[in-house]
Amino acid sequence: MLVRDRMSSPPITVDVKASLAEALALMRQHDIRRLPVLQRSRLVGIVTWTDLMRAQPSPASTLVTWEIPALLRSATVREIMTPDPITIGPDAPIEAAAVIMRREKIGGLPVTEGPVLRGVITESDIFKAFIDLTGLRQGGARLVVEVADRPGAVAGLAGIVESLGVRLTSFATYQQAGRRLAVVRVDAPHPLHVVQALDEGGYPVIHLAAAPEADEVARGTRYAAHTRAWEPKARERSPIR
Repeated sequence: MLVRDRMSSPPITVDVKASLAEALALMRQHDIRRLPVLQRSRLVGIVTWTDLMRAQPSPASTLVTWEIPALLRSATVREIMTPDPITIGPDAPIEAAAVIMRREKIGGLPVTEGPVLRGVITESDIFKAFIDLTGLRQGGARLVVEVADRPGAVAGLAGIVESLGVRLTSFATYQQAGRRLAVVRVDAPHPLHVVQALDEGGYPVIHLAAAPEADEVARGTRYAAHTRAWEPKARERSPIR
């Protein structure tokens, strides 16, 4: 999965000479938290929701109410933007974007190809990619399985699942406390036979999140009650993501 597969394109941008009020209006209109700043179609900076909030007078300010909108209209994006922002290319793997964001403690990256701004990728895009990679929206049961760190181990696990006539919908491995673990999602509402076969084949299952029961599906729940970790019920969102 590449950055171009998950970035927002074309990006919503703001001109370097735009007022803070214009930038704030754009963010509210498009429900976003950052805007690449352009000067003659060239990326020169980035401005975030936090930048705009910091630029506003504090409650202790001596400004009267009518003066604050005038301030936001007169100050420009150039005055508060971060110049020469960190960027990433559209053909970079999405995990590279995640590493950069975590390392730099930022929530998004402009995506550039040479001098051209192609899009923006944010932490929300990374979260959505993670959800898709783990197969959460496809339903089914989720198993965490211990896998030997040797050639052929992954193929052996997949072979056991497929030999039962069960479809394997997602698969990912990671290291934890010196063990290699696999997070497996299978298209089986009651996967105890899968658990037993894996155990007998040398793949101990250390955690099982069963598929939801019918009444839970009706309520929109995607995990059984005892392992409820995600609710699709829409929360009341703040104006900005």
